[in-house]
Amino acid sequence: MNANAGSAARALDEILVAARLQQAVSVAANLGIPDVIADETRSLSSIAAAIGAHEDALYRLLGTLAAGGILHEEAGRSFRLTDLGELLRSDLAGSKRDWAILIGKPYVREAWSNLEHSIRTGENAFAALYGESVWSWRSSHPEEQASFDRAMAGNSSAVAQAVAEAFDFGPLETVVDVGGGTGTLLAAILRRHPGLHGTVFDQPDVAVSDATRAVLK
Repeated sequence: MNANAGSAARALDEILVAARLQQAVSVAANLGIPDVIADETRSLSSIAAAIGAHEDALYRLLGTLAAGGILHEEAGRSFRLTDLGELLRSDLAGSKRDWAILIGKPYVREAWSNLEHSIRTGENAFAALYGESVWSWRSSHPEEQASFDRAMAGNSSAVAQAVAEAFDFGPLETVVDVGGGTGTLLAAILRRHPGLHGTVFDQPDVAVSDATRAVLK
């Protein structure tokens, strides 16, 4: 194997094991590990105590996250967040915590595991497993609908202000956000352009947030 082939093999290996790192990130977010560490360097034992985890098992998880660039391991089995890890804190603007939690949900993973069936038959992978669309399924699982809405709002919040400032909404009277979820993007636009009227159009089970409702006209 020549040098280029060896480099390609390493790159492919990283792709093939990426799902494992993704799941580790999702578990860390769900356990609240980034919030526990926050802007400090925390010992393994203190993190384990804070989240109620088995120390040895937690150390393997934290080591995986360190190898993936989410954490940095210090001496004495202590850890701090990297710039990537900071994005998983729930108390910071533009947090990806809820998105990380969502993509680690069993129903999301199972649908992706059914991809081959979808490619062979053309049938929707989720519907083939659950007998209904993911939208219908979430409507009867309100806790999962709420989790999805939080993830979408978090993704929108990361770009909402930039969109509100970059686009010239001046000539418009009304903005309709189709598929706007809880209205995070629309709220940012209306705060930036208070003369506009706004409407969020989405699934009937999606609830517009109180913050958005306050600026809708």
